[in-house]
Amino acid sequence: MSSTYNHGVAGRSWNSDAVLLQEVYSAGTLVGSLVNEELRNGGVDPQLFSFLSWVRLLEPVTPGTLSAETGIPPTTIRDYLRRLRERGDLVRLPNERDGRSYLVKLTPRGRGLVDRGAPLVGAVFQRVEPHLPRPVEEYAERARELREALAATAAAEAERDLDVA
Repeated sequence: MSSTYNHGVAGRSWNSDAVLLQEVYSAGTLVGSLVNEELRNGGVDPQLFSFLSWVRLLEPVTPGTLSAETGIPPTTIRDYLRRLRERGDLVRLPNERDGRSYLVKLTPRGRGLVDRGAPLVGAVFQRVEPHLPRPVEEYAERARELREALAATAAAEAERDLDVA
């Protein structure tokens, strides 16, 4: 049985089953708007910037690990990697531990994009942080937990879809 969540708008409320996802979805939209504008204003193409940053964090990395860490489906990962390889932002390397897979890492061009963009993302954070009522570490930990739960849900649903097919 669902309860309601008072959103703070007179006479309106959300079903408590949806409120977390609604808040996260709206927060993600706001993050995207603020960060993309800052990146564009700083001369950095925002397209796939966050994904490039994940590659930088984990490189050299397999597509499967990128999918597991980000929650992005493997087919989308392959598309992103193809596009970034075509742009010259990353290279594909043999995986000596597993000949069936491969590794990716950033090229100097891709690394330069992440290096130029990171301070711009930091500038957005500096403007947001004063409005946070709790330490940033609390938000980061809860966001990581939520991302992991969402990724596990997506993986289970993808597995279920494969079983049905």
